[in-house]
Amino acid sequence: MAQSSNDALLYSPNQPFGTARAQSLGGAGIGLGGDYSSAHTNPAGIGMFKTGEVFISAGLGLTNNNSTYLGNGQLDNKGNKTNFQIPSIGVIFASNKGTGDKAWNNVSFSLGYTRLANYNNKIVVAGYNDKSSFSDTWVDQMWYADSAGIVNDYPLGGSIGYRAGLIDRFRHPDGVVDPMSNASPTRPTGGLTAIQQRGILETRGGLNEFAFAVAGNYGNRLYIGGSINVPNVNYREDFTVMEDDATNNGANQPNNDFGYFDYRQYLRRTGIGIGAKIGVLYKATPRFRLGGAFHTPTYYSLHDSYTADIDVNTENYLGKQYAHSDNVTGGYPVEFDYNYVAPLRAMAGATYFFGDITHVSNTQGFITADYEYVNQSSGKFKMSDYRDDEKALNQNIGAIYKAVSNVRVGAELKFATLYAVRAGFAWYGNPYSNDEYNANTDASRKVYSAGFGYRNKGLYADLAYSYTQGNDRYRLYTSTTQGLTPAAATLDYNRSNVVLTLGLKF
Repeated sequence: MAQSSNDALLYSPNQPFGTARAQSLGGAGIGLGGDYSSAHTNPAGIGMFKTGEVFISAGLGLTNNNSTYLGNGQLDNKGNKTNFQIPSIGVIFASNKGTGDKAWNNVSFSLGYTRLANYNNKIVVAGYNDKSSFSDTWVDQMWYADSAGIVNDYPLGGSIGYRAGLIDRFRHPDGVVDPMSNASPTRPTGGLTAIQQRGILETRGGLNEFAFAVAGNYGNRLYIGGSINVPNVNYREDFTVMEDDATNNGANQPNNDFGYFDYRQYLRRTGIGIGAKIGVLYKATPRFRLGGAFHTPTYYSLHDSYTADIDVNTENYLGKQYAHSDNVTGGYPVEFDYNYVAPLRAMAGATYFFGDITHVSNTQGFITADYEYVNQSSGKFKMSDYRDDEKALNQNIGAIYKAVSNVRVGAELKFATLYAVRAGFAWYGNPYSNDEYNANTDASRKVYSAGFGYRNKGLYADLAYSYTQGNDRYRLYTSTTQGLTPAAATLDYNRSNVVLTLGLKF
């Protein structure tokens, strides 16, 4: 299996999402309502609508990562990615039946989609390694393989490495034959003291959730809603590892049967999920609202399709060679089907309105805040054909991740009837347990946002800007041989995002 415990966070959003109005408020809105984004957070908020509405959003994002790996935080360590996106589209239908204090006054429906997670990212790490090679992980996998297994059973790594001369078989003086990597500084043949490593992880796509929500308004005070949510996974990953002989610090390199290798792995992941969300919103007073929501665990059915290739120069051994996974599989990609269950979420929010709220044309505003709880360590892979891998992955998830609290706050001020200014802040807790494997990284993220709104005769436009900043860790590889796993790279991450929403009330 090629899945990793790192994949767990792909299905657990850690960024504000939705319309420009929602994003400019830092993603807060559990205790607010009145925005389509409620269909994906607290569906009760859809019950606030008494007229229909249709809208579309468009946005542009720029992501940057600066890495520090094996002591190098200056050279060849920057990755950036720019992408255009459609973060949300939706329509709301409302029926206004009455205004009684003890009756269901209206029922509202919504249908649309929102991008919950943006996968467009690029990580680049580089460093000097005198302990191990990425290809040592292939040696780990093939340690007990026979000759035929080495050639045919590892099309995404070891087998193409063997066909290109990077992986070899070493006969010990006692006659025992073991696999080895010609790129490893610890290889039993000696002659190679260090390598220069470079890793690039470039990802694209997103987690897009389609939602059908319905909410009712009882007495213009109590709002209850629910939604059926169908997330769609579209994930692309290009993973590259390049290693060069760095014996004698790269100068006067000897002919030692290794010059370089460039390895590339391509992943296309698609999938669909199903989940539900329920929520409540209560107007305690004309100025004060309370809300709460519960998101069930989301069940995903996922399909992975991999290919890989490698260029190798083993100098006097086999010279320059190339191999592709198609050479091993007969031209087919390596494919896996499996399931993943994302954690449940619970959240609560409150909103306070200030100013003259007797009429919408008066200067007024609000402050809103959310609290969210999610146990990232409770995500589970389900692999009926790979029970041992399933157990190992789920144990890793339980060890690497922990429960987190997320906090979002936002404020809006309306003035001159037509205009609104907004600001927000979100803090997403560190999902990693505090240990050496995670490089003791505090991967919490802070999001600062601001926005502007315009409304006139049923037409509206909202513009939002958000800036996300945080740290993370990235582990290029892990070896089962003691002492060969390099320290995780630490990442300084930031993302700028601009979103424009245009809508029409009907």
